[in-house]
Amino acid sequence: MYKLPYGKYAAYLRKSRMDLEAEARGEEDTYKRHTQILLELSKRNGITIAEIYREKPATSGERISERPEMIRLLEDVENERWTGVLVVEVERLARGDTMDQGVVANAFKYSNTLIVTPMRVYDPQNPDDEEYFEFGLFMSRREFKTITRRLQGGRVDGVRDGRYLGNTPPYGYERVKLPGKGWTLEPHPEQAPIVKWIFSLYTDPDPAKRMGTARLARHLNDLGVPTARKSKWTVSTVNGLLRNPVYIGRVRWGSRPVVKRRDGKSRPRKPRDQWVEVQGLHAPLIDESTYALAQTIMQANGHAPAPRGKITNPLAGLIRCDVCGGPMVLRHSSGTNPPSIVCQRQDCTNVSSYFHIVEERFLRSLGEWLKTYKAQWKERQPKTSRADQMKLTAHADVLKSLRKKLDELRNQKNEAHNLLERKIYSVEVFMERSQAIAKQIDDVREAIVRTEAELQLEQKRVAVKAETIPKAEHVLEVYHNTDDPAKKNALLKSVVEQATYRKEKGGRWNPDAINRFTLVLYPKLPKG
Repeated sequence: MYKLPYGKYAAYLRKSRMDLEAEARGEEDTYKRHTQILLELSKRNGITIAEIYREKPATSGERISERPEMIRLLEDVENERWTGVLVVEVERLARGDTMDQGVVANAFKYSNTLIVTPMRVYDPQNPDDEEYFEFGLFMSRREFKTITRRLQGGRVDGVRDGRYLGNTPPYGYERVKLPGKGWTLEPHPEQAPIVKWIFSLYTDPDPAKRMGTARLARHLNDLGVPTARKSKWTVSTVNGLLRNPVYIGRVRWGSRPVVKRRDGKSRPRKPRDQWVEVQGLHAPLIDESTYALAQTIMQANGHAPAPRGKITNPLAGLIRCDVCGGPMVLRHSSGTNPPSIVCQRQDCTNVSSYFHIVEERFLRSLGEWLKTYKAQWKERQPKTSRADQMKLTAHADVLKSLRKKLDELRNQKNEAHNLLERKIYSVEVFMERSQAIAKQIDDVREAIVRTEAELQLEQKRVAVKAETIPKAEHVLEVYHNTDDPAKKNALLKSVVEQATYRKEKGGRWNPDAINRFTLVLYPKLPKG
């Protein structure tokens, strides 16, 4: 039998989908049963569980990013806080994709942290144990994918039978339980008439009376009609409603599948060519001819999307609306008028301005600020430099003292081990003493991390202060000689954090009204 070394041990608990189903059938709480198993295991091995990491019951086991307690455990393991971690089975640690399993395996391997289960102790430094551990994770992943495929197959079968699989019903419907298995939709008494009304306004027989999506959104908001989430109507909300085939009695699945990206997060992707769409069990709200006319109108009024990932606005991401806080964007006119800077929100009262006027004011304001900042910097430079140097020296001294304290605590920890081996300390006294020392070590390490961060921030602040003036001068000098909007945008973002724009009155033909707007710049300045 593997004898566990003395040290600090933790336990990790997570409920699987099968555990939740078993509890729903009236079986004993999984966490209570697993806690008892791990406490008996720790007693047999003569160790103490210092902390238990317990995931919330509804937490998914597929991705580490969705398990806050697992993230916290891995951070502590990487910081070598634990000698070992007790778990009912290795599958509880990682059941997701290969990348997540690799993160877990490497965290335990490089920190030399044991994995203790009732069946086996996995020593990451032992090649055989490492192979068993990785094989266990592989089999867990294989089982998980099999269950997922079976569940997805059941969902597709449900759609083909006409059932509605979404957890949230579309606007205009209520979700109701079928007598057997699954759900369907019934018209919502208040929302269903609004859906019919929206389609009638959008597809009016007289083209001159038709309302576009932007006008429809404003009209609904003016009348105080709430959305399903009690928020404001937007162009995208109206577009989504008009495009949804559920209103002609159909259900579909897989048109925008959720896929995992490189960052580990799941997002819907672009609609694909093949998906399941059949006649549903619910009653339609719109006839097929009206729905087809709506799609024809929408296609005729559509426009090509902006190039993905390509910046065409030099002020992109820099200007925010001072009325609603939303981003100000570049909008091209369909006529001969030049492009404008506008707020995206339909209900916002902020008036737009021509882009070239806003750009000119932006650069002029940056130049005026630079002139003032240069004068202030020149006046206070000697005093500020001495103060900066004193701060840097103070942070360095504190850091040196903390590192010395950390070495002393490590020596105390080693001495406690010696006293245990010489039987001067009992196991209980050793555990109490070692845990106290470990807490002090953790506190000192945290203080070192904070002090290092403060020192780096102070060094960066001093450097930025000296670099701000020449960087801003360079931007103003080369901006008009640059043709690429993306390069112009990068230049401005290097010296400006953001700006706010406000214009209360329009007047295209009045020169005074055209220039009567407020633009406030927030340059990138050193902290303090």
